[in-house]
Amino acid sequence: MASQASLRKRRPQPSPDKSWSAELIGLSASKPKVKRHRTISTRVAVLLLFAARLLSVYFNIIHDCDEVFNYWEPLHYLLYGYGLQTWEYSARYALRPYLYLLLHTTVAAPAALWFGSDSGKVAVFHITKASLAFFSAVSEALLYRAVHRHLSPNIAKMFLLLLCVSSGMFTSATSLLPSSFTMYTLTAASAAVLNSDHRRVVLYAMVGVIWGWAVAGVAFLPYAVLLLLVGNPMVYLPAGVVFLTGTIVPMIGVDRLFYGKWTFSLWNFVRYNVFGGGDSALYGVEGPSFYMRNGLNNLNFILPLGLIYPLVALLDLFQVTGNEWRPRVLIALSPIYVWLAAITALPHKEERFMYVIYPLMCLAAAATLASFRTLISTILGKLFSRRFAHWISRVATAVVVIAIVSLSLSRSIALVVNYGAPTRLYTQLPQIPEEANMTNSDIVSVCVGDEWYRYPSSFFLPGSAYRLQFVKSGFDGMLPIGFNASQGGTAASPPQLNDRNQGHPDTYWNSTADCHFMILLQQADEAPPDPVHWEVIAQEPFVETSRSPPLWRALYIPVLSAQHVHWLHYVLLSSKTLVDRSKNVNIQGCESA
Repeated sequence: MASQASLRKRRPQPSPDKSWSAELIGLSASKPKVKRHRTISTRVAVLLLFAARLLSVYFNIIHDCDEVFNYWEPLHYLLYGYGLQTWEYSARYALRPYLYLLLHTTVAAPAALWFGSDSGKVAVFHITKASLAFFSAVSEALLYRAVHRHLSPNIAKMFLLLLCVSSGMFTSATSLLPSSFTMYTLTAASAAVLNSDHRRVVLYAMVGVIWGWAVAGVAFLPYAVLLLLVGNPMVYLPAGVVFLTGTIVPMIGVDRLFYGKWTFSLWNFVRYNVFGGGDSALYGVEGPSFYMRNGLNNLNFILPLGLIYPLVALLDLFQVTGNEWRPRVLIALSPIYVWLAAITALPHKEERFMYVIYPLMCLAAAATLASFRTLISTILGKLFSRRFAHWISRVATAVVVIAIVSLSLSRSIALVVNYGAPTRLYTQLPQIPEEANMTNSDIVSVCVGDEWYRYPSSFFLPGSAYRLQFVKSGFDGMLPIGFNASQGGTAASPPQLNDRNQGHPDTYWNSTADCHFMILLQQADEAPPDPVHWEVIAQEPFVETSRSPPLWRALYIPVLSAQHVHWLHYVLLSSKTLVDRSKNVNIQGCESA
């Protein structure tokens, strides 16, 4: 027995995994211990990312009216029983899945019960966004950990820095949009690709495409090709069937519950946007340079560095840079190029379409910087001493990184300073007691005209009696209307809503004379309309894009920006005839939250 035990002890251990994927991506059985003290753990990475995303929760503006009217407003209706409905949520069209909103009610509903239905709604808004910040941070940390394991700690740290400072991530990570949701799942799926975890690749892809944004399935196509070429069908096919069933069945059930009929919102959406059932060009057409221009605004040097990564990978293949050839990394990053090509080909373009690939763009830029640093050191090492060449490569990399950090922070601050007036102004809406409402209606009307699309949502209205009302302006397209529980609520098909972007007279308020409050944008030296009827109770500066140079309004530079940017005033007016300001009107409004 003793001899058998000793033989078992001397039995050779299995060799480390030498699968082709492990070898190709440079996965080693052991890692140098001397540098461990310089690495950043996954736990610390999550905390850093979450801290950066919380800044976005509090300071980031709402960039797209689609986020407000297609997501925050129906979510507000589910929580409080009133909100605005768009044509996509008409049961006649049923393009939007309520399951996506229900996912967010798991956080928003308890918060709404705790903070109430008045000024506490702003807290519910921010708590919901904080949950988005958390999931964004976790998905990014998963990719950070995979990069740390399979590429290098230096690339991982550079990737983490770009994620934390990027203005594109500041903008996208906490947006209540399917494109942001799919960004989380694509980021997690790319980590699974690096980890050769095919089940998780399938899971994240299914959740992102079916529960998030179906059109973004194009971005996952390279991962599907990877599974077909090297994956084990006995692994990913059963997982795919389970995950497909587990995502589609709940969606159909929720659609039946809310739309009041058997329908499949995912198919309705794809049919309208992909198979010619509708015309998204009705909502604007942009040229082929649109995404490059917006990408440079939000990503600055990260964009070109990320776009040239395939060239860097080619140089790695031919041993020009001295780095190891890692095809799996290129596969993990390939959604960048597939997705950009797909959305650039579409006539209707929006900045939020790019959100899906922002984290991957940061990773591609980090990998490019690391390769360039090695390349510069190698080339200069043939002309000068290795120490000098290494020093020059580090300085060059540091200059680029400092430029990225500076431009990113400048851009994020410019967005808040130049365009944050609507959110700040709506928080100053006063709470008025019933005795101060000098009308026979229980409704307190807050009216907007041309500025309807900058409305930050009903979460910023300070009481359950407040309603946003649209007054006639230069816009003649279709506007949302209030959900009407008496007509079926979410199951209603209001005749005022259509899929042709045609306005309807019933979506407008009677007249400005029936408005308790009005919000408008005017010149800084312009007198308020009808001072007999209106008084200004708050105003906030808003950049005048037509007179401000593009560079100065896109970036914030202390002292200099104020000298080059021209300002308008976002103005909050109170009716002197409908609101009795002497009845203890609380002018703090939502700020009390």
